[in-house]
Amino acid sequence: MKPDPHLWQLGLISLLGLAANSSTSAQIVPDTTLPNNSIVTPKGNLIEITGGTRKGGNLFHSFQDFSVSTDGEAFFNNAPEIQNILTRVTGSNISNIDGLIRANGGANLFLLNPNGIIFGLNARLNIGGSFIGSTASSIRFADGSEFSATNPTAPPLLTINVPIGLQFGSNPGRIINQSQAQTSIPLLPLNLPIPISTNAGLEVQPGQTLALVGGDIQLNGGNLTANTGQILLGSVASPGLVIFELTPLGLSFNYDNIQSLGNIQLSGGATLNTSGLGGGKVDIRGRNVTLSSSRIYALSLGNIDGRGIGIRANSLRVGDGSQISTLALGGGQGGDVYLGATDLVELSGIGFDSYQQFLANYLTSGTLNPFDLNIALESGTLSSGVAGDITIETGRLVLQNGATAGTATAGSGNGGKMTIYANTVEIIGAAINNGTLEGSTGSGGDISIETEQLTMRDGAALASITRSEGASGTISIKASESVDLLSSLAGTVLQTAIATNSIGGIGKAGDITVDTKRLTIAQGSGISSSNSGYNGNLLFANAGGPGGDLTITATESVTVAGISGILANGGQTLSYIAAQTLSNTSGGNLRISTPVLILRDGGIVSVASLGAGKAGNITIDAGRVAVIGSANNGQFSSKIEASVGIVANLTNPTATGSGGELNLNVGQLIVWDGATVTVGALGTGQAGSINVVGNEIILDNKSSINASTVSGEGGNINLESQYILLRRNSQIRTDAGNTTGGNITINTDTLVAVPKENSDITANAQQGSGGRVRITAQGIFGTQFRDRLTPLSDITATSDLGPEFNGTVQIDIQGVDPNRGLVELPVTVADSSNQIAQTCASQARNNSFVMTGRGGLPPTPSEALNSTPGWIDWRVSRSGQDEEIGGTAESSTHQSSIPNPQSQIPNRLVEATGWVKDADGTVRLVANPSTEVSSDRYYQQNCQVK
Repeated sequence: MKPDPHLWQLGLISLLGLAANSSTSAQIVPDTTLPNNSIVTPKGNLIEITGGTRKGGNLFHSFQDFSVSTDGEAFFNNAPEIQNILTRVTGSNISNIDGLIRANGGANLFLLNPNGIIFGLNARLNIGGSFIGSTASSIRFADGSEFSATNPTAPPLLTINVPIGLQFGSNPGRIINQSQAQTSIPLLPLNLPIPISTNAGLEVQPGQTLALVGGDIQLNGGNLTANTGQILLGSVASPGLVIFELTPLGLSFNYDNIQSLGNIQLSGGATLNTSGLGGGKVDIRGRNVTLSSSRIYALSLGNIDGRGIGIRANSLRVGDGSQISTLALGGGQGGDVYLGATDLVELSGIGFDSYQQFLANYLTSGTLNPFDLNIALESGTLSSGVAGDITIETGRLVLQNGATAGTATAGSGNGGKMTIYANTVEIIGAAINNGTLEGSTGSGGDISIETEQLTMRDGAALASITRSEGASGTISIKASESVDLLSSLAGTVLQTAIATNSIGGIGKAGDITVDTKRLTIAQGSGISSSNSGYNGNLLFANAGGPGGDLTITATESVTVAGISGILANGGQTLSYIAAQTLSNTSGGNLRISTPVLILRDGGIVSVASLGAGKAGNITIDAGRVAVIGSANNGQFSSKIEASVGIVANLTNPTATGSGGELNLNVGQLIVWDGATVTVGALGTGQAGSINVVGNEIILDNKSSINASTVSGEGGNINLESQYILLRRNSQIRTDAGNTTGGNITINTDTLVAVPKENSDITANAQQGSGGRVRITAQGIFGTQFRDRLTPLSDITATSDLGPEFNGTVQIDIQGVDPNRGLVELPVTVADSSNQIAQTCASQARNNSFVMTGRGGLPPTPSEALNSTPGWIDWRVSRSGQDEEIGGTAESSTHQSSIPNPQSQIPNRLVEATGWVKDADGTVRLVANPSTEVSSDRYYQQNCQVK
């Protein structure tokens, strides 16, 4: 009967422990615990093993000791139809294997030794099936029977029933592999620079499984190889049952019944490799998993899809040039990578200097070696196959010391996605990069991060870059607490950045979305989506696909502040949020939504075109926007800009692109200390417009809202706000070179400037006509229209060509002008002696003298002031009787009642304008004297009638 190579996967398997002492000499000693005991026959360096107890397709062996010496061979001379050879070690010694273990046919071999197993430098396998080495105490079957290495005296119940798993005791032994054995099986294409070739170590036939399940597992320079097959590592530190599970892709182990897992360490160049026509599977389970100068490969070389790499642990550390990689080198899809660690995933590189050189080479050449030691984690495609995805789930993710992780596309296949779920993510002098390489046509993969806190610093990068026809992937960040980009290191060429970019090809740069509570960008860090790129030394122009859109939502605040130290090229970089085009294709749009946006100490928000492409638009929705100050003594101003030919401190005077619109919907806009809100265009580029809608706009201390253009059109400013204040040489201005000046339109309730602080509103031109200024306001204070600029605060629209080329200023006061009707008082006070007649006033011809006040007579202008002013009461008593005229307020004897203001309405007082005499001679003061009695008025005889 022909053995079924998959029968072991269907459950007809048992695990058998093998124990050996620490000696490397050949020592294979059978015990007497089986119905039919094993027979060991030495033949020189070869030890032949026959006998054993057979049950169906299973062959059971039991040994007191089992070790194989250097150059020795343990040969299981089984019948060809045997499907599973189950071997246990019942003694107390570790099994030392430094030679060959061989079996006939396609049988699977299980080696069980609870004391431990050590595979030496020369250990190797030559079996047709799979190999499972374990330090479990027994194997359990579905019918309840158990084949035990720790209780061999129990009556053996050997069965053909389905095994359900491995039973571990309280202190399982270690498994150590140091094997560097050579193989004759071709591993990978010879022209591929993979840092492994024929040092296969422990190796099974293609498509088979190589599993090590025990206590702590150490691969000290040892290799495991299962081309297109499986490598399964599991470390157990507590009693329990590891359950076998069958999947469509083969056998897997379930550790749910294990309370505590052990440690797994790969070091000294150890390699796990399941590459082949279809990339195999690597699965690792442990508490603490560490890779140091080691590699895990599952590469798909043909048209068969890869099965991927999975590591599950409490903590995973990958460092010192270690690499985890799945690549699609043929038509098959690359395998996925899953890294799950409840506490920590840490990826460390080989140093920052090597890292920045690696990234600089990639940016300039568009190529990379996928097996470069700077790459700690990758999936990718070098052909038509689609790259696998990378998923990381952990409490804390740390990338540091130059480590890079991501997916790459070098063929027609698309790149894989990279997804991160972590409580905190820290990228420190390291990178996550999804990209397409020079000459490829596939699209890059997306990057998605969901976390509470994302922190990047010291030249860290989170990037998706295309160098080809394919689009780069998108970047999506959701951080419930904060996103912090903190510093770019002095003396380096790399900025701390989140970026998508299209360089040199026609592929579109991906979009960037950031959704968080607080976003902080500082010390020369930035977020950008652009085409072509600037890496501190090199400027790539005139090529590149469209830029991506950039959307930032922060429920609490966005802060962009500061500049970097001196970089390797002698320059410095600003902190920025930018969507730019440096080529002939369009740039992306930029949108920020937050209650508070703060730009200070050189921080900028920018959309720009440095070439022929059209810049995108800026839209800011914020409760408060503060643009404050500058850096390096004013060399780098904080700003919000939409420009053509100007990107931060870079300029291109021949730029021809069109500028974007700058739209601010704000509660309050504050621009202080030399900061600017600006649109502008150099060359023939057309500038965009500034549109601000808000409650308050405040400009102070040489700050400005500015729109300028050299020869292109555009550059308008539109402000709509309840209150606008200009202080200390601040400006709202449009400037034009040899074209018509831009227009300024202001709609406000109140426009205020301090007259002598030279804060201007201007629409001027040099070699063209001045622009138009139109202001609609309820009130304007401290500034006014003038036909030219003065040291005062002015509103102008002039041209250097002369008055006939001046623009227009239209001011529309909607409410009552508080200045209207005011008369300027004389500077010199008149001499009162010349203004007051010394004789009585004439009352002829209905002339009159009226005095109003509180009822007292003031002193004459020439009379000395007295601390006790006189009081003459003109009031008529409430009873109608005459009051005594004369005396002072203190000496008045009149006692009037105080009316209740709620019960009485005071009589209206009417001013007297004349007097009449009744028939009985009584003189009365009247409001409108009759012309009939004017002749009865009396005049002092020495007064002239006028």
